[in-house]
Amino acid sequence: MKEIAEEVSLYIHIPFCISKCAYCDFFSQPYTKDLLLPLLGKYIKALSNEIAFRLADFNVKKIQTIYIGGGTPSLLSAENFFSLFDYIKSSGKLTSDAEITVEVNPDDINQKLLETLQACGVNRISCGIQSMNDAALKKACRRADYKTNQQALTLFQQYWKGQLSLDLISGLPLDDEKSLIKSLEEICSANPDHISLYSLIIEENTPFGRQLASGQLNYDFDWADKLWLIGRDFLEEQGYVWYEVSNFCRPGKECRHNLSYWTHKSYIGCGSGACGTVYQDDGEGIRWTNSNNISEYIDFWEQSSYVHENQSMEENKLPQILETIDKDTSEFEFFMMGLRKIQGIRDADFMKIFQHELPEKFLQLFKAWEDKGLCQKRKLDDGTLEYAMSRQGMLFLNRFLEELC
Repeated sequence: MKEIAEEVSLYIHIPFCISKCAYCDFFSQPYTKDLLLPLLGKYIKALSNEIAFRLADFNVKKIQTIYIGGGTPSLLSAENFFSLFDYIKSSGKLTSDAEITVEVNPDDINQKLLETLQACGVNRISCGIQSMNDAALKKACRRADYKTNQQALTLFQQYWKGQLSLDLISGLPLDDEKSLIKSLEEICSANPDHISLYSLIIEENTPFGRQLASGQLNYDFDWADKLWLIGRDFLEEQGYVWYEVSNFCRPGKECRHNLSYWTHKSYIGCGSGACGTVYQDDGEGIRWTNSNNISEYIDFWEQSSYVHENQSMEENKLPQILETIDKDTSEFEFFMMGLRKIQGIRDADFMKIFQHELPEKFLQLFKAWEDKGLCQKRKLDDGTLEYAMSRQGMLFLNRFLEELC
């Protein structure tokens, strides 16, 4: 494997939950706390071994961002967090200005957890508030109710010194414009650096998806789209910058880790169910998705004999699905992810990665949409051309990508 970029991002998946939310399509397994407690130590050991192997196998020099997601990472104990971060720091690859994010559930927030994360070097928290409407929270099978969410926001203001990102979902069943605005007002009163406002997506294999298919759930998708637009406009009025399809921030507080995905950078994914992608100098790459069988993952990676720099991925027969990203796929993903940013993509970035000009098919489609006011091209001071969806066009990004295929 050729050496990859000097700096990479590291994603760590914690696949454990106490209960599944009705909309959740991410890989996680619900456990009672009694069953989870003895499993976490074994999982952290396996995770540390995989991290060591991936960093060595891809000859990683520096880690510029870490994002610990799930599942519910805040179920880890203080001992688990210290063990994991001590191991990562011992690699000597973590940059001094690394952005380190941990996802947390409001129900798990307390002074000890926040102090533990700060002591570990975590400088950014992402908390899934989702709504401040009790009826919507109950319908979505959220662990935290309105009061718990309120308490979490108070604890952040009292004890958290790093950056704070809060998630909200618009269009939850039993939500409406009044309750959405109330949720946004209360969230903004906590003065977070970053807010992710997601429009509810109902996936087939979720409780909401099954309720929709059986007729138990009536859902107006057009109403949900309008509700999200109301939320977007409210956040902009509060001074938050809309910088990606679903993300808003105070100026300069963009999520650096997510920007690595949106700018076609390599990232190392570790943990059961995690995905990682490594790009080569010609733009092609490989992508792996780790086994979502937690026992299989632990059994394999807990054995330290698998962690040696001179052992290849093929020799180890890793518990993963491996795929090759050819140049055509990689180029499409450059557009698919890059156009999610309000800033869009730049011709110089495409040339640097793929060693040729922007494809004619993209330029023709972009021009046609530009004529309709759905795309916009900007020339920067250095002569670089920036191609982006317009404010209205961003709402039809999926259609643009379908035409580009």
